Amino acid sequence: MKVSIVITGSEFVYGIKEEKNSRYIAQKCLERGLDVNGIGIVGDNLYNLQYYIKMALDKSDIVILSGGLGATEDDLTREAISEAIGVPLIYHKDWLERLKKYYHKKGESIDERRKSMAKIPYGAVIVENPIGRAVGFIKVLEDVNKVIVALPGVPSEMKVMLEIVFEKLNLKEKRRKISIVRTFGLTELEVDSIFRNINIKGEYILNTSPKGVDIFLIDNLEENLKIKEKILKDRLKKYIYAFGNVEMEEVVGKLLREKGLTLATAESSTGGLISSRVINVPGSSAYMKGGIVAYSNEIKEKILGVKEEILKKFGAVSEETAKEMVLGVRKLFNTDIALSDTGIAGPTGATPTKPLGLHYIGFYNNGVVEVHKVIQKGERNDKRLYISQYGLNLIRLSLTES
Repeated sequence: MKVSIVITGSEFVYGIKEEKNSRYIAQKCLERGLDVNGIGIVGDNLYNLQYYIKMALDKSDIVILSGGLGATEDDLTREAISEAIGVPLIYHKDWLERLKKYYHKKGESIDERRKSMAKIPYGAVIVENPIGRAVGFIKVLEDVNKVIVALPGVPSEMKVMLEIVFEKLNLKEKRRKISIVRTFGLTELEVDSIFRNINIKGEYILNTSPKGVDIFLIDNLEENLKIKEKILKDRLKKYIYAFGNVEMEEVVGKLLREKGLTLATAESSTGGLISSRVINVPGSSAYMKGGIVAYSNEIKEKILGVKEEILKKFGAVSEETAKEMVLGVRKLFNTDIALSDTGIAGPTGATPTKPLGLHYIGFYNNGVVEVHKVIQKGERNDKRLYISQYGLNLIRLSLTES
């Protein structure tokens, strides 16, 4: 069955507020074997909302709307659905009584806007709201064999009520299995090319972020996913850092703990992001000794011991400085392993010889120092996240190869 998701709210259309409901709804649909046809975000405009509802009904078997069921003037979902399908709105008497009791208990009157939260299209089945006041509903269009679902926009209410919807539509038993294969060091195009060459049948989705490329394998049978995972493991090898929803810092933490090794970091361009990610893992005190955010040259010199002549001759963003930083922090904390980074995250700071996105990552392990030169394009914080992932991946590769 095909599903369209429609999110209402001008605050999302204009980028004032981040929209998260569609992602949650889509994931839950996927788990139940439903194919998400598309996601639309519509402002608080009655005509536009009607248009999107009609378009979604043309393309999908189920249309799920989230938002616009409150009591304000811009809550238009009920009216839009009513006009789009040509069915009048009526009050659900039991829910209306609940609303009256609720406001009476608060010593407040219930006006027409508040009463509207009990309105549903004629013939619809209500979806009770256990934690809020706006009722949701399911309307089956029997003549065209379509279903419209309306849910509140408040995430906590929507999530609870979505489960009720799935139960009412008898979609509980149609779960599909999903496996996540997490990679780092390859582009999405490279992963896709490899994936196609090994001819794995079935549905998959690639998702790219500064942390790498995630492969979502989708199948009805768990055993099929295991076979696909093994094929990918044999082909992608070192580029796979985890199976499942596991972060790089968790993988690195497990390796450090198992080998009884300690870590320290000296960060400039990442500004403490690496150490923050490391200590986010419970039990990280067993291996993380500490870190220095050496953003200024003064701290690089006085705390990490980077020589003044190195900074003057080569600059803060250089292979030489990254090497001095990693040696300095390793000595300062007396650790087995150390990381450093220095770079130009932007949007300013570039020179003719040092472009935006230029970074040097220092890595110390077992008496050996490596410095990796990386040029990464993109937004400032995306670069910082990528560099933190790159540095942690150096540790992972070193400890899995040793």
